[in-house]
Amino acid sequence: MTIEALHQKFIHELPGEAAQDRMSPRPKHVEGEEGIHQGHPIHSAVMLLLVPYQSDLAIPFIKRTNVGKYHGGQMALPGGKSEPEDGNSLNTALRECKEEIGVTPKEVTVIGKLSDVYIPLSNFNITPFVGTIPKMPNFVLSKNEVEKVIIIPLKDLLDDRNKTSQVLYRQEQKIIAPGYKIGENFIWGATAMIIAELEAMIKNEQ
Repeated sequence: MTIEALHQKFIHELPGEAAQDRMSPRPKHVEGEEGIHQGHPIHSAVMLLLVPYQSDLAIPFIKRTNVGKYHGGQMALPGGKSEPEDGNSLNTALRECKEEIGVTPKEVTVIGKLSDVYIPLSNFNITPFVGTIPKMPNFVLSKNEVEKVIIIPLKDLLDDRNKTSQVLYRQEQKIIAPGYKIGENFIWGATAMIIAELEAMIKNEQ
């Protein structure tokens, strides 16, 4: 899959929720504990970067520190909550990408936007963008938010042998979490749902 070919796929209708649901935890939220929020969803955005890597493409994921209230310690994409000065979701994704891993907006070529993902636990509504950068950067990490960057080849995420499910506990209730298991890294939740939609696009499942 080339960047040019992927760019063309954004012209068509997105796979959307049907693709995301393949990696959605079951149950989607804990009854009586999640999805009960006073205010409107909190707007946020993430940047899925495609980076040249060993004659192919790879995605830099971050492993969050344990500081976060809801998603500490998890694998994620650079991103976070929208601020008023951002103006729009794309600016949020670009700003967070710079703050968390040191990739500046001028380095990123944005090729498209994926479907939003809502997280009942934290009341975040995530807008994912897909961008590219011409070479592997020297990552500069936000020490309070990011423990490390993990580079995962795109071909590994597209390999069905790397898909599995794990039993996890949320609010003391057991959930079944589908995800991508790459070495010691398990990508699940909203991040896996975002990757699932990208995968469906690449595999012509729109």
